[in-house]
Amino acid sequence: MNNQTKKKILVAEDDQFYIRLYQKRLAEEGFEVIVAKNGEEVLKKLASQSVDLVILDIIMPVKDGFETLKEMKADNKLRDIPVLVISNLGQEEDVKIALELGAVDYYVKANIPIYQMVDLVKKYAR
Repeated sequence: MNNQTKKKILVAEDDQFYIRLYQKRLAEEGFEVIVAKNGEEVLKKLASQSVDLVILDIIMPVKDGFETLKEMKADNKLRDIPVLVISNLGQEEDVKIALELGAVDYYVKANIPIYQMVDLVKKYAR
């Protein structure tokens, strides 16, 4: 990423396997990765630092992805941050809700290879 500052990606995920996978691949691509393991943590971290993209899981403890997304989009400081949902929830209704709440895209974890996830991050990170 030449002399520009690294783009910062917040990964909201509570599954250790995915956390490590995303951290490793995104770091290899030159992104700075911050991890939040639940929705409360996402909002706390976003209050203290700016990020270029949030990768959001829906099924998380404390505060789920839908609630987190709703609160982000209601906050003037956070509403313009692109949110890419990557979750195990694959029902059409879940996808519809996330997109209506303001997610830029929605993918089911099992259906998205890691290289495609990296391409999406490059596409959506502002």
